[in-house]
Amino acid sequence: MTASITLIGDNLAQYQPNFQAWLTTQALDATHTVLSNQQDTFDVWRYDLSTPIEDGKYDSLRLALLALADDTKIDHILQTSQPLLSQPGLAVFDMDSTLIKAEVMDELAVEMGIGEQISAVTASAMRGEIDFTQSFVQRLSLLNGLSSDVMDSVYQRIQPMDGIAVLMKVLNHFGWKTAILSGGFTYFAERVQQDYDFTEVHANALEIESGTLTGKHLGPIVDAKRKQLLLKELSEKYEVPFAQTIACGDGANDLLMLNDAALGVALHAKPIVRQQAPCPLSHTGLNGILYLLGLSSDEITTIVG
Repeated sequence: MTASITLIGDNLAQYQPNFQAWLTTQALDATHTVLSNQQDTFDVWRYDLSTPIEDGKYDSLRLALLALADDTKIDHILQTSQPLLSQPGLAVFDMDSTLIKAEVMDELAVEMGIGEQISAVTASAMRGEIDFTQSFVQRLSLLNGLSSDVMDSVYQRIQPMDGIAVLMKVLNHFGWKTAILSGGFTYFAERVQQDYDFTEVHANALEIESGTLTGKHLGPIVDAKRKQLLLKELSEKYEVPFAQTIACGDGANDLLMLNDAALGVALHAKPIVRQQAPCPLSHTGLNGILYLLGLSSDEITTIVG
């Protein structure tokens, strides 16, 4: 299979001789294209490999590039496929710590005065150390009695992930379908949907009685398997082939969909996700996905203005 390697980081011109030497040691030939411009605060160089990757060599090459990324603090992202923006496509996203810079469950726990207690469990679940579904039910039960009036102020203080506006403007410009697949809550996911024009939302519904959270949820929990299934169902619903799908997330409960999509981006991901996901992206925000789709900074600026 043919492939590309995208480098995203600082001072790539200085790093280029070292990386070229590494390619030589791997018996890989490549031509590179600079996708960033002088206005960017980071560099993006794409290497298109002319040497096919032999069957069985993909995993070892991906892990070698991940080790280089850890050593250099430069993203080394290996792709063996690239969806085409010019054709119909589907992009699905986790919400917490992916589209927003927060874990909503933790923020609600702060309102209950038990923020540290719940955030430790959340972090463990996202690292894949404990079962997500069980931890979700346990953490949610601790929110029993919290007034639903706090949810608006919680949303107002949450910061969006860097690059979300640029990414969504480009995806919508090309008419792509987009969905939030969140282990968080519908109230917050629907607010993000409205703010950035996502096509649809699938998240967990909070049970609220007389203006108070009961500590329970309504309907099926959006866990790893549910996200994987939704990716498949949405691709069928919108008649989008899997070759035209993107999935993006940061936690262990995103791994199944990341590995199923044609472009699976692990954004600022937990260690286990960086190790197992196809495309770990750490040096930029969500706008970094656009470089993995082959766009240059100049092309992105032309689209978003």
